[in-house]
Amino acid sequence: MFKKSFLLIILTIAACGKENKTSQEEEIQLKVVSKGTSVEVVKVSDSVFNKQLWVNGKIEAVKKAELRFQASNQLSSVKVANGDYVKQHQIIGVLENSLLKNNMQKATIELQKAQNKLAAEKINYGKQNITPSILKNLEIKSGVIEARNNLERAKIEYDQTFLKAPFSAIVANIEKREGDYIGTADAFCTVINPNALEVSFAVLENEYQFIAKNQEVEVRGYNAKQKSFKGRITEVNPLVDENGLIKVTATIIDKNTGLLDGMNVKILINHPLHNVVIIPKSALVLRSNREVVFTIENNLAKWNYVEIAGENSDSYAVKKGLKGTDTVIISGNLNLAHNTKVIAE
Repeated sequence: MFKKSFLLIILTIAACGKENKTSQEEEIQLKVVSKGTSVEVVKVSDSVFNKQLWVNGKIEAVKKAELRFQASNQLSSVKVANGDYVKQHQIIGVLENSLLKNNMQKATIELQKAQNKLAAEKINYGKQNITPSILKNLEIKSGVIEARNNLERAKIEYDQTFLKAPFSAIVANIEKREGDYIGTADAFCTVINPNALEVSFAVLENEYQFIAKNQEVEVRGYNAKQKSFKGRITEVNPLVDENGLIKVTATIIDKNTGLLDGMNVKILINHPLHNVVIIPKSALVLRSNREVVFTIENNLAKWNYVEIAGENSDSYAVKKGLKGTDTVIISGNLNLAHNTKVIAE
């Protein structure tokens, strides 16, 4: 009996201790609730908001040309390789031209002979009596004009064996090798000016309002390590195609971009929205499938239905439901209700 009584006393003491501990925890929780839920807040204001539109595009070279020889013959030498940078008028390739070079030298000699004959005709005629019309007749008679034309033709034919860069550019698409025969219809290479680029892209017809001529855009490659570059819209085609798309062209403003002709890129278009309230994305929550933002007034959370005008990577533009003087709750707002006590941290 003594053992049983002792055990009963111990169990009673333990139960009382557990009850006291539970009461203390509940009391602490009640105190926390009574003080309010801890939240983070931020002050908002009316401002200009850049609504962002991302589209895909393709880089195109403005100064790009396929080069062909003006004569047909065996390729004597190739002066550059694909990817090389060449300056304007730099020689890219040369055709076999030994015979044409010989013709030019022969024409030079024939011209010298004709000039010597002309000099003798002038002496015989008397230099003081030679008028411009007489001089022309003497040049025809001596063969100077014919020899001069023959030399000019020989030089043109010789020069046509040299292919030169029409502008400073990067060389691409060289496929011929020394010794290959190449005709006037065969493209020897393509030259591309890397600092004269544009990007073409398309927008949906309901996005037409976001673009305008001379508007700045941002161009980014798909490689995460690539920088972004500035562009400016130069053309907006005023037609909608069968797919509901509008073609747009923008010039790349920056130089030495490393972008290549034909490269796929992303284009960011910022469309400014005026007289809107900008909030962080974390301030927006959903209640019954409606967009809600909680503001704080006198340490109470206030429930506000809002209407979103646009968004970018980290913010929303609110056109209805908030004032520019409001303070919004940006954390601890997932389980809030209207008039919940809150503590701003």
